[in-house]
Amino acid sequence: MNWDEIFSRLSVTGITLLLCGSLLCLYAARLARFIFRDAGERLVLPIRLIGLGIAVFGTLILLDFIPGL
Repeated sequence: MNWDEIFSRLSVTGITLLLCGSLLCLYAARLARFIFRDAGERLVLPIRLIGLGIAVFGTLILLDFIPGL
């Protein structure tokens, strides 16, 4: 298995979006409490959904469903 060819096909944009989206999903409660002090508990679900959307978009870029990015 030639690892150089595999790593050359990976998109930096896709990896970055995938990591940022997954971190946003994982730490949504802490982020919501840190940024929105009083209304933080109500915004955890929307923040997780936004993170999920970002992660899915990054995955689509990595799987070449969206070529050129």
